[in-house]
Amino acid sequence: MKIIGIEFKKISIGNFFPKQNKVELNISFNDGSDKEISKTIDISTPEESAEDILTDLRKLEKNINKSENKESIIENFMNIVIKEEDEVISKTSKFIHNIGIKIEEIKGKKDAEGYLDMIRELKSLKIDF
Repeated sequence: MKIIGIEFKKISIGNFFPKQNKVELNISFNDGSDKEISKTIDISTPEESAEDILTDLRKLEKNINKSENKESIIENFMNIVIKEEDEVISKTSKFIHNIGIKIEEIKGKKDAEGYLDMIRELKSLKIDF
């Protein structure tokens, strides 16, 4: 059995799509080496989206660490452990919720004054673990 530990480092915003209620997140993590992935998520369901990020990351790690030449089932079994998983889900969910609030503010803006500042503020949001 192989145990793989994942530690989240940072989540920041790449692109955002206000009409589709989606945002692209850049997720930095460490599984023995520093890595970064991008994932587009739905901001209308923050808790579900946070759990989807972890699920997809687990699938990615399984594919990366899968070995074809293992003969026994036990050698192919992997346990993927995410450091402080509950805290990661909670923080990520709150972060996604805050992104949704900022996007709604941008969508509700009726005049051009301060519009670019609001976009810069949204793009600069990030969460460190």
